[in-house]
Amino acid sequence: MISYFRNLIANYVVNKKLKAKSLSNRTFADFLKKSNSFFIVMPEPEDDFQKSKQVLKFLKENHKRLTTLNFDFRVTDLQQVHLQEYIPYGLIDYSKINLPSKKLAKQLSEKEFDVVIDLNRGDNLFCSFAANLVDSSLVIGFKKQNSDKYYNIQIDDNEENSEFSYKNFINCLQMF
Repeated sequence: MISYFRNLIANYVVNKKLKAKSLSNRTFADFLKKSNSFFIVMPEPEDDFQKSKQVLKFLKENHKRLTTLNFDFRVTDLQQVHLQEYIPYGLIDYSKINLPSKKLAKQLSEKEFDVVIDLNRGDNLFCSFAANLVDSSLVIGFKKQNSDKYYNIQIDDNEENSEFSYKNFINCLQMF
C-alpha cells in the first residue's frame, strides 16, 4: 500500500517537472553522424545490462564520446568498453519516492549531451526521469507506459530476448 502511494507521488512529481521541459519536434536525419556526445542510461536488470553493452560497443566504434549512468558496482564491468566518463549511483541516490536524490539530480542537470539513450526496456521511473534531467534535445528510449512524456524517439520492443532487442535498437540507430 505504501509503495502504491510512493509511486503515485513519484509520478506526480515527474509529470510536474517534465511539463516545464517539453521535448521539441525536430528532424532526425543524420543525427547519429552529427552527434558527438551520448549519455547512456544503462538498464538495471543484470541480463539486460550485459546484452546492452553491444550498443556501447557500436557507438564507440562510431567514435562517439560516451557517458553512462549505471549502478556503482558495475563501473568496473564497463571498463572493457573504455568509456570516458561514468556517473555511478547506488541505493543512497534514490529518494524516498524512488526518484533520483537531490544530489544526483543536481549532478545530472549540470550535464549537456547531444543525445540521451535510455536502454531500460521495462518501466523504470527512476531511469526515465534521470534521462530527462540532463540537457539534451534528443532523448531515445524503448516504448513503454507513458514513454511519450520521456522520449523524442521510441523504439518498439516486442522481443522477449534482450539480445535481439538491443540488436534491433542498433539497427534503428543505423537508420539515422
